[in-house]
Amino acid sequence: MKTKIIIATHKEKSLVHNDIFLPIQVNSEKSGYTIDPNYILDNTLENISEKNYTYNELTALYWAWKNLEDFDIFGLMHYRRYLDIHYKKKLFKKEPTDIIDSVKKDSIKLKKVFDTTQTKKTVEKLLKDFDILLPRPAVCSVNGIISPIATDYKHNHIPADWDICMGVIREKFPEYKNSIEQYLEKGSLFYIGNMFVAKRKIMEEYCSWLFAVLFETEKRITFSEDPYQRRVIGFLSERLFTLYILHNKFRLKQLPILFVES
Repeated sequence: MKTKIIIATHKEKSLVHNDIFLPIQVNSEKSGYTIDPNYILDNTLENISEKNYTYNELTALYWAWKNLEDFDIFGLMHYRRYLDIHYKKKLFKKEPTDIIDSVKKDSIKLKKVFDTTQTKKTVEKLLKDFDILLPRPAVCSVNGIISPIATDYKHNHIPADWDICMGVIREKFPEYKNSIEQYLEKGSLFYIGNMFVAKRKIMEEYCSWLFAVLFETEKRITFSEDPYQRRVIGFLSERLFTLYILHNKFRLKQLPILFVES
């Protein structure tokens, strides 16, 4: 089986580039520079690079969905955040919100992740028992109190954007109505960063659903002038990823995120 894990990057060189890990420079349409001539640019072939200011790493995911060929397993990680796919210790020892393990660039953990032979073998083995490899979930809270995803989003972002997005899902995919209530309006666990590894079929079906929702949501909302809130589509997508995987009752393998210290 052929594994391709894209690494979304926009300002720093990725730590790895080989047959499995493929760096994609996002915001290539407007950035005006090239990080590395060997990297994929998200403004080539069929793309939405010009939307990066609001879609974030999703411009890399879209590029891969539309243009990447010859792969059986797909993954998405970031230039400073990688899934610790070789992790074997028991999770949630003390704090359920402790989802990130800070590491240095030359750490043994990173070297294991970047070893193509080990990575390929581990991923294939895990995907025999699980449908998706993804970060262990974050716990939403407002003012120190554990809160539903919807409440957390509206506290930190623009409430109207959330309501519009949920309306789009209920219109286009009415079978998600009960799941929205269960996992977003009552549930407090969500999976950050749009990071995952899964077989090609799951990736393609997820992208088809995700971008159908986001493109319609984009038509109906008014983008904020605030640079942070303007990243609304990226923020929404993390919650939609949570909704999608829980609604479809996938078998999940939750892993820590290795965050590379600067």
